[in-house]
Amino acid sequence: MYGKTKAGVSLPVLVDPSGKVITVDDFSQAVLEGNCYYGANQTGCVWTVELATTYTGICVSNPIGSGKNMLLWYAGYSEVVAPTGIADAWIALGYHASTNVVAGAAGTARNLKAGGAAGKGQVWTGATLPVAPTYAFPIINGHTSGVLSTAGVPGLVRIHGALPPGGFAIIANFTIGVAVGAKGAILWQEIDA
Repeated sequence: MYGKTKAGVSLPVLVDPSGKVITVDDFSQAVLEGNCYYGANQTGCVWTVELATTYTGICVSNPIGSGKNMLLWYAGYSEVVAPTGIADAWIALGYHASTNVVAGAAGTARNLKAGGAAGKGQVWTGATLPVAPTYAFPIINGHTSGVLSTAGVPGLVRIHGALPPGGFAIIANFTIGVAVGAKGAILWQEIDA
C-alpha cells in the first residue's frame, strides 16, 4: 500500500519498528494539514426553541462564494443545569443559494491546529437564518424533566454532513435554555468546492 501527496508524488508506506502499517484517520491528517476548524460557545447562552429563523445557540455557516465545502465531523452539546423539560439536542441543517446567514452575535472560527490560519467557515452565537433549518439527526438524547438522572452522556459525537456555500448547521434543542445557558461545539474540515 503506497500513498501520494496532493501533488501526486508517490510515498512509501509507513511502518512501525515491528513492521505494522501506520495509519492516520482522515480527520487527524486534515488537522495536521491545518484544514480543520471549530466553533464553540465561550460562555453559556439561552438557546432558541426548535427551528426558528431568529436563532441563539451555536451556528456554523459557509458563506456564498467561499469556494469551499465544509465537511461536518463532530458536534457536541452540554447542559449547565438540569432542564425542566425535554432537552434533546439535534443537528439541524439549512441552505439558501443567494442569502447568507446574518450576524446577530458573531463567534470565532478557530483552527484545530494551534496557530493555524483562519478558514472560510463562520461561527455565530446569535443569527438570522435565511430559511428555517430541518432536523438532521440527534447528538444527545433528552431528559424528560430535571429530576431524571444526571449521569453523563457523550459530550462530542461523530457526525457526517456537508455544507456547500450557502449552507449552515445549528445545534437545536426542544426546550429553551436555562438562564445560565448551555454550550455547544461543531467541528469541520474545509475542502475546495
